[in-house]
Amino acid sequence: MLNLPRWQTITIVTVTVLAALLALPNLLPDRVMNVLPGWYQQSRINLGLDLRGGAHFLLEADLRGVMNERLVNLSDSVRAEMRKQQVAFKSVDIDGGKAVVLVLRDEAQRAKALEGIRALDPTLTVAGTGDTIRVAYAEVDLTRKRKEVIDQSIEILRRRVDETGTIEPTIVRQGDDRILLQIPGIKDTTELKRKINQTAKLTFHLVDENVAATGQNLPTSLPPTTFLVPTREGMAALRAANPKAYDDIQAANPRLSPEQICRRYQPQCLPVLKRVVVGGEDLDDAKSTFENQSNGGRPIISFTFNAAGGRAFCAATRANIGKRLAIQLDSEIISAPVVQSAICGGSGIITGQFTTQQTQEQALLLRSGALPATLTIIEERTVGADLGADAIHSGTVAALVGTFFVIVFMLISYGPVFGGFASLAMLVNMLLVFAGMSVLGASLTLPGIAGLVLTVGMSVDSNVLIYERVREERANGRSAFSALAMGYEKALTAVIDSNLTALIAGVLLFGFGAGPIRGFATSLSLGLLTHLFTATIFTRMVLALWVRWRRPTELPL
Repeated sequence: MLNLPRWQTITIVTVTVLAALLALPNLLPDRVMNVLPGWYQQSRINLGLDLRGGAHFLLEADLRGVMNERLVNLSDSVRAEMRKQQVAFKSVDIDGGKAVVLVLRDEAQRAKALEGIRALDPTLTVAGTGDTIRVAYAEVDLTRKRKEVIDQSIEILRRRVDETGTIEPTIVRQGDDRILLQIPGIKDTTELKRKINQTAKLTFHLVDENVAATGQNLPTSLPPTTFLVPTREGMAALRAANPKAYDDIQAANPRLSPEQICRRYQPQCLPVLKRVVVGGEDLDDAKSTFENQSNGGRPIISFTFNAAGGRAFCAATRANIGKRLAIQLDSEIISAPVVQSAICGGSGIITGQFTTQQTQEQALLLRSGALPATLTIIEERTVGADLGADAIHSGTVAALVGTFFVIVFMLISYGPVFGGFASLAMLVNMLLVFAGMSVLGASLTLPGIAGLVLTVGMSVDSNVLIYERVREERANGRSAFSALAMGYEKALTAVIDSNLTALIAGVLLFGFGAGPIRGFATSLSLGLLTHLFTATIFTRMVLALWVRWRRPTELPL
């Protein structure tokens, strides 16, 4: 058990030295770090919002827009159902963003119309008399939908700002339609705000070929099933010809609808049918790639639908060969190709005048999911550290005091040799934790410091199990070498079991927790993993080297 091959010894020493090098930037003062290479300076643990401050946003979700979009879809469904049931109607309009109002041509067909509406959704509330039918969603359904929108927005924001799960942002609901977002260590919020402001809503619409050409000659009126959307090329041309108008649009977004942009600023626009052929909710994956990788082609976005989206896309392209299919991303049409044949593979590409960075950002946003509602930043500020230097100082003092008393306890209980080996393993364990957090780019929060302090105490518990087992074997009459070998062998199962059970708890905390809870789980889980290495491998190597050197007949234990 103590006869380690040379390659194992070299591997253990190499891992320890690399860990020390990776952890060193966290211990060196700034004046020393400033003279070191830039890539090495970046190898530091990020401090959480409670230790170094960061960005604070209060966001408001446009729930009214979501509800209005649902009513638009409901009006389209009612219109289609009436035609299917051969019910003549004068109009189908949206009344104040609260209900859809259907006006019949013949009051005698009211019962048939009601039957068709109930077939659409039995939970709809129906009111009105005579030839007028007022259709609305039930209040319970609206409340549930609002909650779903906020919950989905929180989850998508978390994916966008913390794709790796190590930055530990705080994202919580405030009130009925607001979200609090706090991200540690952010100074320049430009890129972050771009991620927040983009809904990344991808939809496919058929171009309405019956509407006259757009651009400078916009149609004065449109069918109720059609609306105008600016093209990406049109917006680029507007930006070049009238930068102020383009900046006004960006400043007004997302309050300006695509049709308002077309009417007011008259970029190149396309008339598209409101009915969504396939939506971004059916998107399975999106990634940045190149049109012809072997020849270094232009950057494109490759996407894949789920089964339902693939079937809908296949049916739509099969039924509309020769027609244009507009790909709308947020408030722009990025492409409107002519359908040449049915596309039934469940995947496709988005081409355009993209840079590689743009395709990577758009793919990330699409992959994270479309925000169900537009989020408006109503409050933005830079947050100072809640505890700052005092918290770092207090945590450092607690860790040093805890380390000191643990070392004293081990030296008193197991002597300078074995107590010293356990203390050395504990220090190596801390180096490995710091190195792991540096490599992962994890944030250290105040709960994370608590996890580190707990790791200090847990770093020697396996050594205690092993040493007590060695004492028992020695008391049973075994030789010094045999007692050491058997002590390690028989204690190994208990050591692994105790650490794995604690590690499972740490993984669950990380998986189901958020913010500070993840900070504690990260430092604790890393400490348990590295502790397994130091207690069962590193300490065994040190003892093996000591036994070969001293050849003891008695153990100073």
